[in-house]
Amino acid sequence: MERIISYNELPCSKGQTIYFRMETDPKLYVALLSKGYKLINNISDSNNKTIYITGRRQDYACSNTKDYKKIITSQIEDSLEERNITKPITHDFSYDKLINYEYKIPFVLKNESMNGGKEKFLIACEEDYESLISACTYLINFLAFNYDKEDIRYKIDYEKYLTDNFKIQEYIKTPTEYNTTVRLLTTPSNDLLYASLKYNKPENLKDETSLLGSLLHNVFPLSTKSIVSNTLSGGENLLIGEDHYDRKQKELLKSHNIDSNNFEKVVEASKEVHEEYQSELGIICGFDYIYDKERDNWYLLELHSRPMVGDYAKRNGLPYNTKEERLTAEGRVRATSLSLVLKK
Repeated sequence: MERIISYNELPCSKGQTIYFRMETDPKLYVALLSKGYKLINNISDSNNKTIYITGRRQDYACSNTKDYKKIITSQIEDSLEERNITKPITHDFSYDKLINYEYKIPFVLKNESMNGGKEKFLIACEEDYESLISACTYLINFLAFNYDKEDIRYKIDYEKYLTDNFKIQEYIKTPTEYNTTVRLLTTPSNDLLYASLKYNKPENLKDETSLLGSLLHNVFPLSTKSIVSNTLSGGENLLIGEDHYDRKQKELLKSHNIDSNNFEKVVEASKEVHEEYQSELGIICGFDYIYDKERDNWYLLELHSRPMVGDYAKRNGLPYNTKEERLTAEGRVRATSLSLVLKK
């Protein structure tokens, strides 16, 4: 695990151009200027030697940003598939297919545009399937017509919203009593900053962050529990590669075969793909994987060009409580990755 550097430790510029959007720490922006880097925030000013602190996947690189992100994400997934890493079996959401019972139980309904474990639901039995149909039918056919037409909050085409954002995905049961995923934080210099195993008890579903979540919790409740491992939903992070673990942590790592060649292949593939797509992903990227013990295989769930770095920061003695502290920690992690890129 790389030590997080301070801004003073950033090497001075040798004429490099840095693409930098202001959604990250402004102190990093000032530090880069003080070290002599040329900073740009317009994609049209970049060239094949530009270093991307923030990826252009986040930016308006074409007339339709959402379509652009889908295209790039698909290309990245194809690159991982060439390295024998796939997503769980995934289908586009269709209301017609849903009401005609064309999806095989169990499955996960997930909003791929949401982070933090929001809008991810396990449909595990026929009763859950019926609840989901009822919730979607209510959203599509009734809700938009039953509220004040002048209230802009409800002027939404919910069928389009569901079709554009949601996927139906194969359910993979994790190997312990916990919901688990693994996050790898990589750099375009083909380095791994850290790896962590996220784990969370599958407590009752409490996703009321959206109308669909509220419906599936309060009106047409699902019988199943949450499948989310994210720390934002109460989960914990276990950093991989530490010197000492307690008994529970050792059992968690062992159950996921973290020391196996299979896991090492996932790490190597993630680093290679980030190196290949650095302009899209930026200077750091989080790859989230889930482990299927029965098939002894790792599957890609998501990738994040703005991953949370809380436990990594705390391990390095950085506070991570306020918004300003989180921005500073993220900025210093980006600076650490930049220093590795410049070395190579």
